[in-house]
Amino acid sequence: MTFPIPLSTLLVTLTAVGVGLVSNLLTRRFVDLNAERRIKAEVNAFNAELKAAVRAKDKEKEQRLKKKEQQMAQMKLKMSSARTKISIGTILPFLAVYYGLAALMGGLSVTVAYSPIPLCIPSTIICLVGENGAVSLFWWYFLSSLTFTGMLTRLLGTAT
Repeated sequence: MTFPIPLSTLLVTLTAVGVGLVSNLLTRRFVDLNAERRIKAEVNAFNAELKAAVRAKDKEKEQRLKKKEQQMAQMKLKMSSARTKISIGTILPFLAVYYGLAALMGGLSVTVAYSPIPLCIPSTIICLVGENGAVSLFWWYFLSSLTFTGMLTRLLGTAT
């Protein structure tokens, strides 16, 4: 089944927004964001203090801080593990949605949008736009996801 370009563009964009919204809502529900922010601030303060001690060549303070380094690494691991669990738990459903969308639209390389400007990554052979400005499902989903996930992260306060 193929959809006309404005409808397919909108459908892919809404799917990317929906997936990003679900991901951010799960993050809000299952991740202690306040603790994550507190840990991040503590780790950043520790790193700044260690860097300042190294720069000032204060060997005593540097040795004292080096002893705390493993504790800070454990805190960083704890901080990232909650988000990792959500990512692992949602990857298969999100892939199912993506490939279901691809099956509905007619494949991963079907044209879902047109771009008036060439979207090529400099110094590579990667072009997001094909002949006549055609943008495939893969690239449009990628661009939509990048665009809206960042906005949703800020709107829902899940950024740390």
